[in-house]
Amino acid sequence: MKSKKGIAAVLALAAAAFAQPAAAQSMGGDRPGFYAGGSVGTNDDEELAVRALGGYQINRTFAAELGYHRLGEIPGGAKARALELVGLGFIPVGPVSLYGKLGLFRGDARNGTNTDLTYGAGVQYDLARNISLRGEWQRYDGLKIGGRDVDVDVMSLGAIFRFQ
Repeated sequence: MKSKKGIAAVLALAAAAFAQPAAAQSMGGDRPGFYAGGSVGTNDDEELAVRALGGYQINRTFAAELGYHRLGEIPGGAKARALELVGLGFIPVGPVSLYGKLGLFRGDARNGTNTDLTYGAGVQYDLARNISLRGEWQRYDGLKIGGRDVDVDVMSLGAIFRFQ
């Protein structure tokens, strides 16, 4: 239940923060190029989760990212981490974009390593030409811990820096 309340809270906060007249065009996310960033958040057990990422903005609506996520201690008492490759689809409205992500992760936790599906959704705000802020939810499906599958949800806030 905590994760559903957390998802609702982050999305409501993001909507309230960005509920301003949209600019005629996006400040940064509409140009192709490389970017790097990071995020900080919490997992299902409200443990600290930290991510570093790099990506390429293909066009205004698509990007690809490679990321490393330290998921913290997850349900079952194991510390976990994941390496992920995801595609992002954006719906831009001025400096604000809604996005979805879908890809694969390689997870590592106590007594288990596996590859499975990861997906999520978020809001990105182009603060300046080369800086964007993000609020997102992401799920790691079927992370192996001691022979059993655990789904891990992460709520996070982050920043993206474009090399343009």
